[in-house]
Amino acid sequence: MAQKECSMAKESGQPLVDKLREALMKYWMMAHTCSPQFVMGRSVTCTASGALCLLSAATLAEAMVRFYVMRGSFEFCKGDSDYKWSINLVLLTQAVAVGMGTIAPAMRWFLAINFRCPTRGRKKGCNSDYKLEEYWIKALVEMKECPLSNIPIHHPRCRRILHDAKIKLLNVCIGIQAGIVFMSKVIRFVSVYFMGTILLCYDHGRDWLMKFAPNSIRNDSGPESPPNYKQDLSRFVLHLEGEDALVDLMMKENRDATDYWWRKAKKRQPKHLMELLELSRPSEGFKGLTEFDSFKVPPLDTEEAPNCWSLSLVTLTSIAFAVPNIDGYSIKHLITGVNEGLVYVRSIEHMHGKLVNNGKAADIVWLSVELYHRWLNVDLRKLSLQGKSTKEILEVLSDSAKNIFMEFKKNNVNMCLMDSPSKWPIKVLAANSMYRISQSLLLDYKDKNYETSERLFEAISVMVSDILAACLTNLQCFISIKCSTSAIEEREESVRHAAHVLGKTEKVLKLLHQKSLPGLTPDQMAVMDEWRSLYKLNSYLCDTPHSELSSPTPREVYLIID
Repeated sequence: MAQKECSMAKESGQPLVDKLREALMKYWMMAHTCSPQFVMGRSVTCTASGALCLLSAATLAEAMVRFYVMRGSFEFCKGDSDYKWSINLVLLTQAVAVGMGTIAPAMRWFLAINFRCPTRGRKKGCNSDYKLEEYWIKALVEMKECPLSNIPIHHPRCRRILHDAKIKLLNVCIGIQAGIVFMSKVIRFVSVYFMGTILLCYDHGRDWLMKFAPNSIRNDSGPESPPNYKQDLSRFVLHLEGEDALVDLMMKENRDATDYWWRKAKKRQPKHLMELLELSRPSEGFKGLTEFDSFKVPPLDTEEAPNCWSLSLVTLTSIAFAVPNIDGYSIKHLITGVNEGLVYVRSIEHMHGKLVNNGKAADIVWLSVELYHRWLNVDLRKLSLQGKSTKEILEVLSDSAKNIFMEFKKNNVNMCLMDSPSKWPIKVLAANSMYRISQSLLLDYKDKNYETSERLFEAISVMVSDILAACLTNLQCFISIKCSTSAIEEREESVRHAAHVLGKTEKVLKLLHQKSLPGLTPDQMAVMDEWRSLYKLNSYLCDTPHSELSSPTPREVYLIID
């Protein structure tokens, strides 16, 4: 239902961030109210167990107070103990253990009681509160109706006796289960009755004190903030039988959770990433996606390894680090922006679930570049200080990468033939990426005036920006998938993470949402090579004369003759 409403919201004119926030509220309401911990925490049996834990802890506390305060009139036992002086230490240790073990049940008990008495002083004891819900005995009833198919007895009379015995045994179990539930509801009613009275007295006392507070007049006469519009999320509250009265309360208690995380994450916007994305060229279709890896570069093997968002980014940044005569601030700004963007790029690649080796290669290369300023076995800082031209530096990086690839190919001929390129070793994938990107820059060396260091560094920065911008257009899809595909035990954490991502990337989403995007499906937009294929097709259509496009192909001619 949430996915259907979210898809309908996309067609409206509402801003993208507002749509995603509303979708997160719906997903969170479903994820939180159906989480096993929350369902068990508000159940009647959990409430009863919490009350019994509190009662036992209170009994122990009362006994200890009497033991230490009224030592002469009350003792646990007469005579001398073999433990002697350590009996006090044992008693204290056990008391601490009981106290620590009572904290969690007491918190669950108070949570359940708070749900059952939201309005102070109104303690309802409806007959429906003592009704046995079907889910408590549903499994036992189904077991009664199922035949004993696993027992190798074929005589009808013996099977009838066994079946009748099974029914009687399960009837006893159903009765015990019903009795436990009924007693738990009685304990809950008593707890609600007394706690409701205590909370009512607390509210009256607080109101009485507020009348004499010095700022009470200011608070009452102060301007009231305009009421915010609250979306009705009651239909997204997943509740059990008998919990209809709790729907509105659960909705009110959890409505603002995602907004809190969103506002908290909004304070930590990736400013360096935003500045880097300003260099992107969406009007030209993120042209850097094809410029960094030219289709004219011949492959090193019969098959070509697929391109990967993160590996392409870290390889380009490695080359930028080796460009000579670039001030340290520009390099640091580029590395920081890429580092902020890689957090979301990795999440998008993980969502796609493919090119695992490429992602590992990117992580290893980036760790070496960021911490040690090295690309595999090449010292990038030392290379930039050797006084070489930009062309010579690109050739050094290209030759180093080619040597690594050829050495592997020479020693592992069969592996290259048997495995697909996406399963190549991490070091080989990194070398292949460096070779292709360096060769692509060398092909455009003269046409794009890469002789100057500033021009080459600027071109690489723009390519990095285009790749990041194209990849981050998948953030909207990532947030939706993150909320709906995880297991029920992990769904709360997934929605919380999606809210943090939305808060941190709000400006990024607004920036990219204003740009025109290619006509690709969501699955295709997550794959870098799909963008490149579309750009290659569009370039071919633009370069092909109209007469050739309108003329029939050989296959069309054949069909006409036939």
